[in-house]
Amino acid sequence: MSGTALRELGPAESARLVPSLQALEMNTLFARSVLVQDAPGRAFADSAGSPAAVYVIHGYGMSLLFGDPDRAGAGDRHLSEIIDMRRDGAEWLQVAPEPWAVRFSELPASRTVKQYTRVNFRFSAEAYRARRPRLSGGDHRIARADRSAFDMPGTVVPRAFWKDADRFLQAGAGFAVMVDGRPASLAFSSFVTSTQLELGIETLEEYRGRGLATLACVALIDHCLARGLEPVWACRLDNTASHRLAEALGFVPVRHLPYFRLPPAPAPRHTGPAPAG
Repeated sequence: MSGTALRELGPAESARLVPSLQALEMNTLFARSVLVQDAPGRAFADSAGSPAAVYVIHGYGMSLLFGDPDRAGAGDRHLSEIIDMRRDGAEWLQVAPEPWAVRFSELPASRTVKQYTRVNFRFSAEAYRARRPRLSGGDHRIARADRSAFDMPGTVVPRAFWKDADRFLQAGAGFAVMVDGRPASLAFSSFVTSTQLELGIETLEEYRGRGLATLACVALIDHCLARGLEPVWACRLDNTASHRLAEALGFVPVRHLPYFRLPPAPAPRHTGPAPAG
């Protein structure tokens, strides 16, 4: 059994790991987007050929550690290794399988790590159609996302999830609620495959509380249904606004998963890969 340290993978090595994500019973679209080079990020593994541990970091600050901790032999070593890595900002880590996540939370080194819960939803087309609001009326209009939407200020915006505007406009999708000639609320594909599209939503602070996010999401969900794409939603359990909006749009919570917030670490305590925050 191997206790090999994690090493950074190249693009071709990363892409070969995509099928292994499908075996995980959780939303892994953010990790897939990194492995296929749609999004900024980095991937590490203890072996490029048949890894027992894989660590994927999305540039937005989300990460995933998955594999076979028993085959890794030194599974706890990889958990500690990740905690000790240098990171400029906080990181949100998911760990699979679940027993490995339990071991992660029990490590002495994890005393600086806070545990939350991440919720995965399933989309119900029937519930959506029963609740879908009208898009017309009001002082707004719905527009397909363009370069101005890509550059929209905020945290959950396309430029945080896509390498550049060209790639987003070519492979992604989004709809903005335009008020006063600018995007006030935007629903966009944070991650997309040939069968699924995960929603990202941002509303400018001065326009919040007016139901604009709902309208933007409806436009994007309609886009998904017209193209045979399954809308995907996930959020932290304590993000009550996102949770309520998801349920109002016909999404049903189906899985609650441990979600670890790793604090910034200015310098590593041992030699190892140094992922971006």
